[in-house]
Amino acid sequence: MLGALMPATGRSLRRLGGVTLVELMVTLAIGALLLAIALPSMRDFVSRKRLEGAAQELVTDLRFLKAQQLQHRRPMAISFGTNAAQTCYMLYFVGTNIEHCDCAAAADMCGAANIQGRPEQVRMVTLPRSSGLTLSSDRSSLKLLGYNALPEANRTLVATISSDSVGSARVSTNPVGLPTLCSVSGAYGSLPKCPP
Repeated sequence: MLGALMPATGRSLRRLGGVTLVELMVTLAIGALLLAIALPSMRDFVSRKRLEGAAQELVTDLRFLKAQQLQHRRPMAISFGTNAAQTCYMLYFVGTNIEHCDCAAAADMCGAANIQGRPEQVRMVTLPRSSGLTLSSDRSSLKLLGYNALPEANRTLVATISSDSVGSARVSTNPVGLPTLCSVSGAYGSLPKCPP
């Protein structure tokens, strides 16, 4: 009975003291293996979220464009541009003398105030080519007009945001200017697969 109450001595104390070098090396090797397996999946996950975020932002901006046109009762437009460093789009109030804004031009005619009939910039979004994302559109601009903020001549828009590594997403508008979003390369995350 007294032996059960006595503290452990000698060898049993040394064994409780920590881990051996071999145990530490095995743990590090397993951790490195798991990291090597998970890293490519994590990189693809981050790329997919970046693509999805850019596409969702374009959808939100198209809805904002329609809301601004309805609120201010002034013609508004979205235009797309590209150059060696970036792809971009711009939301703006259409001017009387110059109607089109080019977000990729070095010296664009759009400004913060509507001076001498120039368009009035509301928002500009750029996607640097270094981000791995590019934006393309089937038309250079889309203008919303009238009491109901309908696209000029019932035109539609199809914009594609592509990633170097994980595919692409498509944002398209219907004849009344409402956007939808889908994945060209298959359903993932919150994006459904685009219809054929």
